[in-house]
Amino acid sequence: MIRCETVYGSLLERHGPQDWWPASDAFEVIVGALLVQRTSWASVEDAIGLLRQHGLLSPDELHRAPLDLVETCIRSVGFHRTKAARLRALAGFVRDLGGVAAFAQVDTPALRRTLLGLEGVGPETADAILLYAFDRPAVVVDEYLRRLVKRLTAAATADTDLRCWVSRDLAGDVDRLNELHALVVAHGRETCSPIPHCSGCVLLTACRTGIGGGSDA
Repeated sequence: MIRCETVYGSLLERHGPQDWWPASDAFEVIVGALLVQRTSWASVEDAIGLLRQHGLLSPDELHRAPLDLVETCIRSVGFHRTKAARLRALAGFVRDLGGVAAFAQVDTPALRRTLLGLEGVGPETADAILLYAFDRPAVVVDEYLRRLVKRLTAAATADTDLRCWVSRDLAGDVDRLNELHALVVAHGRETCSPIPHCSGCVLLTACRTGIGGGSDA
């Protein structure tokens, strides 16, 4: 099976540095990670822009805000009523814990367990928050990564195995874990989409399912 290191290098050469996550502070990353579920980043940017206009990008202000105002601000992301309620609950949790700075003092395994205990926060969201808000060495397993590795190997791979595959080469390297996730998303949108564009893929010669591919790297 192709090494993660090889995938990383090929995608970086093809797409260049992605400079993720686009946010002004850790709390904005947390908000964005929750809002981006089942929607596009462009929709999230619209929602965050409106939250910023209303001064709602702090735990205190977001938790105190009227629910209908939060719903209006994030309408672009879909499921806005559910996400608004979850956002306010999350903001209250962060506030009660002592703010984002208090989160940063918690060790990574405990922080991940805490995040997973919050409504609407699954493994993908928790790991994105760990990686991009708190600079922890987390592996973000999302549909883009699952699709890419499944095509490269011609076999479905469990999320735990995907984490091991990434960690084998990038364990502990926050900067490259950050870049890898962003590159996989960029590649998934541009090339390895649900209907793939194999002719332009930099990983084609190592891909088990791509048209014209199939060798190991």
